[in-house]
Amino acid sequence: MTRRKFILNGVGMGLTGGLLANPLWASSVNTPPGEQKTGSTPLIQKGEKQIFADDVMIFYKSGVTRKCHAAQKPEHPVLESDKPWECFENEGVRTPYAGIYGTVLRDENTGQFRMWYNVYKETCYAESPDGINWQKPELGLAGQTNKINLFDFHSPSFIFDKMEPDPAKRYKAIGAKDGFSKEVINRLKSKFRFSESYRRNYAYCAAYSSDGLNWTMYPDPILMGMDTITMAQDPVTGEYLAFHKQTQDPRSFGRQVFLSTSKDMLSWSDTELVMATDDIDHEQARKLEGGTHSELYNMSAFPYAGQWLGLITHFRCIGEPLVNGKAKAGQKGIIDVQLVHSRDGRKWQRCSDRSPVIPAGPYEYDKGMVFGVCNTPVFAGDEMWMYYSASTDIHCGDSPEKKVSIGRAAWRVDGMVSLRAEEEGIIQTAYLRKQGDRLFVNADVSEGQLLVEVVNEARQVIPGYGKNDCIPLRGDGVHQPVTWNHQKNLPEGSVSLKFYLTKGNIYSYVIS
Repeated sequence: MTRRKFILNGVGMGLTGGLLANPLWASSVNTPPGEQKTGSTPLIQKGEKQIFADDVMIFYKSGVTRKCHAAQKPEHPVLESDKPWECFENEGVRTPYAGIYGTVLRDENTGQFRMWYNVYKETCYAESPDGINWQKPELGLAGQTNKINLFDFHSPSFIFDKMEPDPAKRYKAIGAKDGFSKEVINRLKSKFRFSESYRRNYAYCAAYSSDGLNWTMYPDPILMGMDTITMAQDPVTGEYLAFHKQTQDPRSFGRQVFLSTSKDMLSWSDTELVMATDDIDHEQARKLEGGTHSELYNMSAFPYAGQWLGLITHFRCIGEPLVNGKAKAGQKGIIDVQLVHSRDGRKWQRCSDRSPVIPAGPYEYDKGMVFGVCNTPVFAGDEMWMYYSASTDIHCGDSPEKKVSIGRAAWRVDGMVSLRAEEEGIIQTAYLRKQGDRLFVNADVSEGQLLVEVVNEARQVIPGYGKNDCIPLRGDGVHQPVTWNHQKNLPEGSVSLKFYLTKGNIYSYVIS
C-alpha cells in the first residue's frame, strides 16, 4: 500500500464515523447572529447545567476558544497488584496486573465507592470510603479472594439500572468472552449485517445481578466480539448502549469504535461505526519516532449535563502501516485519552481541541499508555473523577518490568472542557425559557473577570441587567452567583445571557 493510499483510507473511514453531522449543532452554527430560528427557544429546567462542549446552545461567540483540560493525577496509582492472583502470565513472564476497563460507582445512600476491575479475564472487586484508599474484601465467591464469578469476561463494564423493575436485575454487565463454537458464532453472525469478514470465536456477552457480586449470564451472546466494550444507559429512554471495538469490519480502518443499542439486553441493533480516526490523528502518530498511523482502542461514554461526553483512547501506532486496513495483533504504540461529545449518544463529534484529557505520564506508572477508562465519572466535593488503566510500558512493549495499575484522573466539576478568552471574549447563549431565577457560573477568572448582561427577545439589554450593572466576578469557583447592582434574580420571560469573559475560563452555568 502506498503512503498516499494509506492516508486516504484513514481519512475516509474517519469521516464516516468521527465527523457525522449533528443536526442540532448544524442548526445552531448555521443560523447567523441575530437570527435564532422561530419556535426554537429551548426550555432550561431548574438546576439543569449547561456546559460548553459544543455550540448548540450558543447564539454567538467571539474572542474565545474551546479548550480541553488535562486531568490532575496523584503521583502514585490508587490501586495496584498486591495479591498472588493479580498477575497476567504470558510465555512465562508474569506481569503485575490490576486494570480497569470497567466501572466505579458511588452508593447514593452511604457514599461508599465500589470498583469492579479486571486481571485479564478475571473480575475483582474493591471498596473505598473516599475513592482513594481501597480495600479488597475476601468475598468467598472464588476461594478466599476478592474475585467474583463473571464467566471469564474480558473488559467487563457495569451499570446500576435505576429503571429496572426487577430487583434481581438492577446491576447489568457486559464483556467479551472467547471459546465459542462455530455453530454459536454463525448463529450470531446471521443476526447482523457486515458480519461475513468475522473469523474469531470471541463474542460480547451480558449478565445481570441483584448486588453486583453474584451474576447470571443471559443465555446467548449478544454481539460479535473483540476484546473491549463499555456500556451506558440513556437516562431518558432507558435504552442500553454498547460501545465496542471491531478490527476486521469492512467499514473500519484498523481498530475503531462501533455502537449497538438494545431495549432489553437481549436483542441488539446492527452495529454502526460511530467514532474513527482521521488524517489529523494519523499526523499526530507520525510525529512519534517510527509512528505510522492512529487507531481507536476503545471508548467510554456517559450522559452529562443534558448531553453526552465520551473518552476515546487514541492509539498512536509504531511500526509498519496496516495492510488492507486491518488491525493486527502485537501492534506497538502509545495510548492516551481525548474528549468527544454528542447530543444523543449516537452521533458523535470530535472536540475541536484534541489535546489529551488523560495524557500518558508524567508519572512512571502511566508513562507507557492509558488504555482503558471507566464508563462513568464519580463525584467527590467539587471534583469529578475517572479511574483508568495505566501501564508503565507502551502497548505490546517488551519491558520485563512492565506493571499495570489503576490511576485516578481528577477535574473540577464540569472541568473537562471550557471556553477561554485571553483578552475579552463574548459568549451569547441561545434565547432560553427558564424555570429557575438565579444564575450561577463555574468559571476561573482569578486573573481577569466575568460580566453578564441579560438580553430580551427584542434583542435589547434589559434595564438594570447591563454589562455595567453586573457585579464583576474575579474568582475561581464552581458555583459563583451572578448579581447586578439592584438584582439577584433574573427577569421574567425568555432571555439570552451575554457573558463578557476576560483572561479566564468558563466551564458551565446553571439557573437555579
